[in-house]
Amino acid sequence: MFKGIFGRLLLTSLGVILIITAILLLLLSYTYTNFYTAEKEKRLTTAGKEITNLAERYLQGEIAKSDLTDKLKGTAHKHDSEISIFPLETNLGIEKNAEGLKRFTTHLTNDYFSSTDIARVLAGETVSKVTPEPEINLMSVAVPLKFEGKVIGGVSLHSPMYDVTAASARLYRLSAVIIVIAALVAIILAYFFSDYFSRPLQQMSRAALQIAQGNFSEKVTVKTKDELGALADSFNHMAGQLAKVEKTRRELIANISHELRTPMSFISGVLQGVNDATFSDRDREKYVTLALSEIERVNGLINDMLDLARLEHGDVKLERQKVNVQELILEVLAEKEPDFLQKKLEPHLHFKEDPYVLADPNRVKQMIINLLDNAIKFSGQHSLIQVGVDIADGMAEVWIKDFGPGIPEEEQEYIWDRFYKVDKTRKPEQGGSGLGLAITKMLAYAHNGTVGVKSEIGQGSTFYFMLPLWQAEERWC
Repeated sequence: MFKGIFGRLLLTSLGVILIITAILLLLLSYTYTNFYTAEKEKRLTTAGKEITNLAERYLQGEIAKSDLTDKLKGTAHKHDSEISIFPLETNLGIEKNAEGLKRFTTHLTNDYFSSTDIARVLAGETVSKVTPEPEINLMSVAVPLKFEGKVIGGVSLHSPMYDVTAASARLYRLSAVIIVIAALVAIILAYFFSDYFSRPLQQMSRAALQIAQGNFSEKVTVKTKDELGALADSFNHMAGQLAKVEKTRRELIANISHELRTPMSFISGVLQGVNDATFSDRDREKYVTLALSEIERVNGLINDMLDLARLEHGDVKLERQKVNVQELILEVLAEKEPDFLQKKLEPHLHFKEDPYVLADPNRVKQMIINLLDNAIKFSGQHSLIQVGVDIADGMAEVWIKDFGPGIPEEEQEYIWDRFYKVDKTRKPEQGGSGLGLAITKMLAYAHNGTVGVKSEIGQGSTFYFMLPLWQAEERWC
């Protein structure tokens, strides 16, 4: 359990929460202990000053010894302390009263205040200190005793720190309860937060294993809009793309198999017939001619596949130069004249300007041939084929329109895929490798151009590609 990311997050979160809680409680305990100690010191200092005032009044004869004694006993009881009055000068004409104060002198002053401390008090300072004892620490405070503005001694109070210890003990018990509660809350919160953060990662791990096994339908469900949600969306997108790649791969294999199986079977049959001498001289010549035609078609298919593969991997080097698009169109139309005559097709040209593009002339010619072959293939007898060139936004648009059956809108985005057929019943002998449009698309992209189609059912289709215009020779020199 704790070896996985969930366990690690849980232990890490729990550890951090407990450490922070413990540090805060230690600081709180230290602060409160210092606070109670400072308060006790303050109270003893105030009591010491009150006693010095009473002692000074006694020395001046303003109050009787019994009153002083009662006040001292009351103060000692109130603060749970022992009060001492230490050395008095007796050369001020108050020897009698001073002797009366000496009865309050005890051994505690000398035990807990050093000679240096007493010297500081006689110099007019207030001195306080905490002395560790086996059972309980002792707080001692000494304040100077003055008579007529001159320090003649000091008053010390010694009080055990039971109240401070008791308050600290209560705080420690409270801290222990808080730590326990904090630990429980930390465990609960850490569990849920660890589960919250680790569940998407666990889902991705399971989905990755499914994808590795060929199941691309596994999805990761994360509803948050944070980094985990973005990661899950990216993962699902990746899975979708892999599914498309796998689908394309399977379709490619199936299409290649389909495209090759029929001609290879036909060629094999012809060769077998020739070998067995089952054909007459006339039939043998006819079937050999057809076999050679099939071999030429298969060879063209293989060349197109190799060409497309090189384009997809960027292995095709383009010889870019200044190219007159209209001249290339006219050359292709001249080469395709037999095809036009065979189907009695009539080409109509729409040339408004004489555009030049920055491109490889052989590749541009190949694109024109691919689109024109496509238009011829889907045009009926005695039909029109329109060819034109338009210029807009620094691009030359070469378009070819046929008046064939048209393409459904939902299929128009797929016609540029290799081997895609709108008419699923079309047979191989009807011509075409199924790669012409895919090659045209890749060639246009290689020239920093685009491709597109506009079509309506029963109204024909207009295929086009766009290439950057030639601007100036220094643009590519």
